[in-house]
Formats: sequence, C-alpha cells, structure tokens
Amino acid sequence: MDIRDRIKTFEDAQAATGRTETPDFSIFPEDMQEHFEALYKMYVIIEALNEGWKPNWDNDGRKYYPWFYMVTGEFTWFGTKYGLHSAVGGHGSRLQLKSPELVEYAVTQFKDIWKKIQLK
Repeated sequence: MDIRDRIKTFEDAQAATGRTETPDFSIFPEDMQEHFEALYKMYVIIEALNEGWKPNWDNDGRKYYPWFYMVTGEFTWFGTKYGLHSAVGGHGSRLQLKSPELVEYAVTQFKDIWKKIQLK
C-alpha cells in the first residue's frame, strides 16, 4: 500500500513511527509553543512518509523540500526544490523528503501544520 494512503493524519504518522508520546511543549515560552509543536509534528510526519529513508549528506542524491510563497493574507506552496550537497536555511535535513511526489502530498495533506511552522 502506498504510504500516502496510510499516513493521512499526525496520529497515523505517530503509529507508523512508534513515536506515540507527544512531548510537553509548555517548556517553551507561550508564544513559541505552537511553532515547536508543529515542527515536531512535521518531523514525525516526514519520518513516516520517508519510510526509513534518511538524507545521506555524503552522496549526491537529491533531497526534496517544499518552497512556500507568503504574501499578505496568503500562504501557498510555491513548488518543490531539491538539494544535492547542502540543506537550505529553514529546511534542515529532518524536513527533507525522498521524492517530489511526497513533498506535494505532505504540503497538501498537512498545509495547516506547515503554515504554523512558517508563520508562528
């Protein structure tokens, strides 16, 4: 079964990765809690979508990530980028996916979480 058919929610990703405990984000200042919780959720979702694949920074393999366009009142996915030798600022290796199709899925299925990462 395609991973996109199995991972529809954060809870699905938790079950797939075995990361069933959600950390206590109250250790962060109140105005940062939502951002760090969303970032954690996306790390778990991407781990599940990648099905064990991890970016290898010792080779030239492509590592894909979403690129967002933000303008007043609008948050949209602008496209998929890839890196060969480096991580782009704001898109560390834990936010890299193994294919552009998974990037498109992650952005469309989990747009609200991405938005909290970028805007909170």
